[in-house]
Amino acid sequence: MSTLAACSPEDYGHLSADGIPLAANYENNVGVAVDQSTNYATFSFTGAKSIYPVWIIDGKGYSTTQSFTKYYRKAGTYSVEVKFGNTNGISDGSLTKSFTVNKTIINGFAGFAFDSAYNLWTKATISKPTFWYAPGWSQIADPTYTQATDGYTITLPSATTDTWQAQMALSTNISTQSSSNYDFSVILTSTLAHPHVMVKLTDATNDNAFYFAKAVELTANEPVCFWKNNMKGLDITNLKLVLDFGGNSAGSVISVENIVLKNHANDDGTIVPAEEDNTDWSKVDSDDNLWKPVNGGAYTTFFYYAPNWTQIADPTLTNDNGIYTLTLPSATGSQWQAQYHQITTVPISASETYDFKCTIKPNVDLKGVTIKPTDTTSDDNYLFMEQTDLTAGADNIFKKSNVKCTIGNMGAIKLAFDFGGNPANTEVKISNIILQKHKEN
Repeated sequence: MSTLAACSPEDYGHLSADGIPLAANYENNVGVAVDQSTNYATFSFTGAKSIYPVWIIDGKGYSTTQSFTKYYRKAGTYSVEVKFGNTNGISDGSLTKSFTVNKTIINGFAGFAFDSAYNLWTKATISKPTFWYAPGWSQIADPTYTQATDGYTITLPSATTDTWQAQMALSTNISTQSSSNYDFSVILTSTLAHPHVMVKLTDATNDNAFYFAKAVELTANEPVCFWKNNMKGLDITNLKLVLDFGGNSAGSVISVENIVLKNHANDDGTIVPAEEDNTDWSKVDSDDNLWKPVNGGAYTTFFYYAPNWTQIADPTLTNDNGIYTLTLPSATGSQWQAQYHQITTVPISASETYDFKCTIKPNVDLKGVTIKPTDTTSDDNYLFMEQTDLTAGADNIFKKSNVKCTIGNMGAIKLAFDFGGNPANTEVKISNIILQKHKEN
């Protein structure tokens, strides 16, 4: 009778702490490649048999694949941590690979070229940021910030409620001239929604001499480009950029990136998009036009007509059923020397947004005409303040959509026009004035 041979256990090997991978040995097996045209980073582990990577992404996500890609929308320097594993376990140590994404990708226009030789901002001396941080108008410690080559990241620990309660100012040695036109852009991002970030480019010594003061609405974690194209130049020795985060939620972190200021005559290759008008405009005689009673005569006027800053007799004005004809017999040389105000009893709510439109027809070319719908009791509380160039004999249509009060409610609004810099015997016809609560098609 035959007997069966005794079975012996198969040898599967055993775990050994001595066999755990040493991370430093795999430095050359880990690669990170960034496609700068798409902002996709490819992470790869190659050339090491029986070893697998453990990718630690942004300090929280994990992957054990040999290769994968990840999209990075915002410019910046990032890093990925990698550990290594085999049948004996996971390495105690790890490697960290850093990589750079050059540009922020946003939905829509991304601004002028930050790295262009024409960018005056990157060539200038920019002072250390200064702050005025005052929830409830009571100043507290400055917010913290970090600075990189392409901008700033500001952390706002306390909430504020009103415009100008969270100001950041960047003073420069940049000068501009009235003989040139300029382009500007900046990319803003907030970790929490912010309805009203104010952007103001101004004279460092005179807050009333500025290129723009515009509110920008931010959706959480969505970069937005604020830009201005072909702005008429101002004679300013030192420019200052003011960013106001008043109205922020507690814990907001806001990034300010890719600031560009350049002479419009210098082409940096940027293709500027055509601005679309999606506003549903009311008719001039519609009850939706808040200016309808004003066009009918429900207003008073104020003039400041002062060639060389010496006030003279008021210019003549006629109103033919909402067509206003203003005659300026004497020349003026500077902004604000030829002001005309329509003062009304129309209230404006800070909780609403508004659209404004008018037609202006001068008998001569006019440069840098200022239009400013503002509070009758405070020139600092306004819907917008814009300068525009007007062509002689043409119906120049000026419009602004979706604008809000810079500070708060207006008990009554006045509409200020300034034709300072006009030649002698200037005649201007202003018509088709519409002010309405914001409407979209």
